[in-house]
Amino acid sequence: MTQSTAARAGRFHSGRLSEGLPQALDAWRVTTDDADVAARVAGFLGGEPRPNEGTGGAGLAYEVLTSRESVRVLLAGPDAVAAHMVLWSSTGLIHHCDGVEFLSPEEKKGQPCGCPPLLEDRKLAARDKRGPAPSVDITFQIAAAPELGAFHFMTASWQMAAQLSDLTDALERVNGPAVCDLTMELVVYTTKAGRDVCYRKPVVTVLGSPDTVAPEPPPAAEPTPAPAVSAPRRKARPGPEPTTPSVPEPRHTVSVDAALLRRAARVLGTDDHQETVIAALSEIVAGRQQTAELARLREHVGRIADIARQALQDRDSSPT
Repeated sequence: MTQSTAARAGRFHSGRLSEGLPQALDAWRVTTDDADVAARVAGFLGGEPRPNEGTGGAGLAYEVLTSRESVRVLLAGPDAVAAHMVLWSSTGLIHHCDGVEFLSPEEKKGQPCGCPPLLEDRKLAARDKRGPAPSVDITFQIAAAPELGAFHFMTASWQMAAQLSDLTDALERVNGPAVCDLTMELVVYTTKAGRDVCYRKPVVTVLGSPDTVAPEPPPAAEPTPAPAVSAPRRKARPGPEPTTPSVPEPRHTVSVDAALLRRAARVLGTDDHQETVIAALSEIVAGRQQTAELARLREHVGRIADIARQALQDRDSSPT
């Protein structure tokens, strides 16, 4: 995998340095030397252009802390991905290979580098400073604004290194420019010691060619608010309105058409009133927040069912 030589408009970052300390971010950070590019990036991805005070931007003058954890990008092909293994010391680069052969210095180029074949063994050697770590450089354009020029994202992520073979195979299958999603994917897990761990890893997902994939994902449908499950109270019987009610007001404010519930149950394939209400509401609630909405509705549906049952009992016991 060789490095693309396209002129670069800026860089994408998953973190920054703040007061000398590394800071992980939940959304992409973009740095650039071009004020117009910074403004356009902010227009597409959110955020505001500002002077680059976070360092980690190779001296680039502006940064944009975007609001996007996933950006649709355009990769020219497998050559847009460069992957090396490097080991640095206080004197400079002391190991540079592709995992199989040395890439430098010139007198060692092409010779076996001696790196372990298994990724886990390479990670252990790198952790102990006995072997190199990944250096991955991906060059791309923002799919919705390719005229801004080429950006690149550099990472030492072992997860990205493990993904590279599948990534380049997918890019080769597209056989030309490929639309991809560059995502800071959230990873949450619990260690064997019971400690909760949460971090983000970079992931590139190949979607297809520009002829078949939109440069921006379609907007998510807004969930439709669930209507209140209520109906008018039964009308009072004709007659003079007493100054003091002789019969207490019913505690419930919901009346239910039993025949309608039975018809709904047949259509929805449910067995009781409670599940009929849930199923009917699930037909209304849609979009990405459907699961959360239904969980919230299920908390209240028991109370709704109790009210409905009480209403039916009152109706059945009332004189005709």
